[in-house]
Amino acid sequence: MEFNLIEIMKNTMKKLLIILGMIILATGCDDGFDVLNNNPNQPTDIGADAVLPGAIRSSVNASVNMSFLVGNNIVQLSAKTLRKEVDIYQWNSFNNFVWDPMYNTLRDVNALYNLGIEEDNTAYQGAALVLRSWIFSVLTDAYGDIPYSEAIAADQDVLFPAYDSQEQIYLGSGGILESLETAAQLLESSSDDMNGDILFGGNKTAWVKLANALQARLWLRVSDVAATDAAANLQRLAGETLMESADESAMLTYLTSAPNQFPTMPLKLGDFDAVNISSRAVDSLSAWNDPRLEVYARPANAEDILANPAASPQYSGLVNGATTGGGSRLGYRYYNYPGHPTVSTQARGIIMTHAEQEFIFAEAAERGMINGDAKAYYESGVLSSMVQYGVANNFPYESVTGTLLQTPADYLSQPAVSWDAATDKWERIASQKWAAIYFTGLEPWFDWRRTGRPAMDPSINNENGDVVPVRFRYPGDEQILNTANYETAVSRLSGGDTINSEMWLLQ
Repeated sequence: MEFNLIEIMKNTMKKLLIILGMIILATGCDDGFDVLNNNPNQPTDIGADAVLPGAIRSSVNASVNMSFLVGNNIVQLSAKTLRKEVDIYQWNSFNNFVWDPMYNTLRDVNALYNLGIEEDNTAYQGAALVLRSWIFSVLTDAYGDIPYSEAIAADQDVLFPAYDSQEQIYLGSGGILESLETAAQLLESSSDDMNGDILFGGNKTAWVKLANALQARLWLRVSDVAATDAAANLQRLAGETLMESADESAMLTYLTSAPNQFPTMPLKLGDFDAVNISSRAVDSLSAWNDPRLEVYARPANAEDILANPAASPQYSGLVNGATTGGGSRLGYRYYNYPGHPTVSTQARGIIMTHAEQEFIFAEAAERGMINGDAKAYYESGVLSSMVQYGVANNFPYESVTGTLLQTPADYLSQPAVSWDAATDKWERIASQKWAAIYFTGLEPWFDWRRTGRPAMDPSINNENGDVVPVRFRYPGDEQILNTANYETAVSRLSGGDTINSEMWLLQ
């Protein structure tokens, strides 16, 4: 998107007013203030059980919105029908749905952690560290160096936080990987209850599994810049408590009514229709005779099927960056579209799935980083994704190409899917992983950027010299309000604050 000076000035003025207000509150006279503002009928103490639901919901909602607006589109799982800046690489910071919402969510997460300490409840502390590490991993993977150790510290008079190096955020003392390991230990040893847990229903073992799986994700992320440590920790994690099935995935179940709906459900028709399924996704899933196509997209002839349920579904995809053409809308569970069949099950908000976990260990085994059966991990990942989306129950399955597959094993035996038939097994893992992590925040882009797999051409009509961008630019108001720290962070990038500059992970 174009650099919008007016918008930056508006945001700058807002932040200046906020800072001025904080200074006034911090230095002004408060004689009698507590008495005047005390409401004896309203409790002033909020417990961790009241903060946890909001911390989970706001962070997962932000991740879903990232998927819809950016993540799926960059890697051509979906494509923009209008406002095509994402598809043609005309990027700015995307701070309105990455930087701002994730940092805002961290306020709740930090409050949760502090309340866990006050209440002497190690379960809340562990859950907060899991959420905190995940959120910071998204931020640093999107931008590079970011405020970390001094972030969300206005109450400590830190109004202009320093940017920690990405290497320190990942590998340093108190970094996200160490924090996830600490979280797993706290949760494993805790005998405390965890009320308000809308993700796992208070199941602390499920949080342990998520903490360990996220460690595996992030150790694989740094495997090119910290190869020895990554291999050792991936081998360690392969023997730790991990997700064992699709049912143990970290996915938020939404309610059927506002405000706790899947975030695309309340959108206006035009906003939802700004994104269609991509031609790359339709072509790949069709070539694999993959039943997930019928979940990820709805037929182009959905209205005809409503009138005649026996009609054969027809799918089409939109080419990323194309100025003409169209594609099928996203699947039924992502939006109840007027005049279309409806489904009772909404999509779920994904932090991480069992399928992704299995593909991580498949790659680690295939690349010799761990001792393990890469084929077994690969096939487990494929089948777990099918179970996750309910399509494992669709067999015998007749695909849109007319191919009849009797069982999931028949799906796995196809030459385009089979492990044994693959000449490039890492590419095969990456292709199925790409399909499986649909609507997993920015993870499809982060994973593709790390490996260049599965093979992907840049979008057509792009404005970045036929190069897929590797980062977001920092928010414009950071340049104005936090100038010195911003400039220090930019100096550590390979080519300045551009969408093509390589952060530490990629250098």
